Amino acid sequence: MLPLGTINMECELVDPDELMNQLRTLKSVNVDGVMVDCWWGIVEANVPQQYNWSGYKMLFQMVHSLKLKLQVVMSFHECGGNVGDDVYIPLPQWIIEIGRKNPDIFFTDREGRRNHECLTWGIDKERVLRGRTAVEVCHSLQF
Repeated sequence: MLPLGTINMECELVDPDELMNQLRTLKSVNVDGVMVDCWWGIVEANVPQQYNWSGYKMLFQMVHSLKLKLQVVMSFHECGGNVGDDVYIPLPQWIIEIGRKNPDIFFTDREGRRNHECLTWGIDKERVLRGRTAVEVCHSLQF
């Protein structure tokens, strides 16, 4: 697994030269591939259906150039924000704004506490995300 902070909030590789060195080292010891989280909070950060894949494309090209396998995990939750975390990737800003007006988009426990790190399954079929359901948002990420 590549470090969580490999791609920054502007969807740029944090240190491409060092990453390439690390990938070469992995390749030299017969590692056949790597895994990376692809963060919704980075790719569709500010405006619905405006996607920025630049850092991920660069990463994918680097991995491909070394003939390594790549597993990409689409991460639709917040990263970090807890004690000891050194990386923080929030949900997209436009989702946070919707949540301020409609906190029911977030998981809520029996005590009424909301978890703002991820969306509730209750909106999988509800068009509360600027005309889209949560499932549609997940399926509409365009590379």
